[in-house]
This record gives sequence, C-alpha cells and structure tokens, in this order.
Amino acid sequence: MAIDWSECPLIEKVPGKVSGAWVFKGTRMPVATVFENLEDGCPSKKSWSSSP
Repeated sequence: MAIDWSECPLIEKVPGKVSGAWVFKGTRMPVATVFENLEDGCPSKKSWSSSP
C-alpha cells in the first residue's frame, strides 16, 4: 500500500535533496527510513538522534 505524502504538510520532496526521496520538512531524514527502523524494532527517538 502506497501513501500519498503530497498532502502532508510535514513532508516534502525536493529534487536533489536526498535523491528526491520524501523527507520530513526542514530535514534530510527520509520518511522511509523511520518506517524501516520501526519495522526493525529501533525506537523512533534513536532514528532521529542518528540523523544528520
């Protein structure tokens, strides 16, 4: 199931920023990375603390 992130004001997709991946606005944290980390059992706080 794909999510249409274009309607979410906290998510953006900018060509040339993280290869055009959907990221949290104002960051370089890909949305997909957060979901992948949660699936792997990584707490969400750890995902954010390890991001650039």
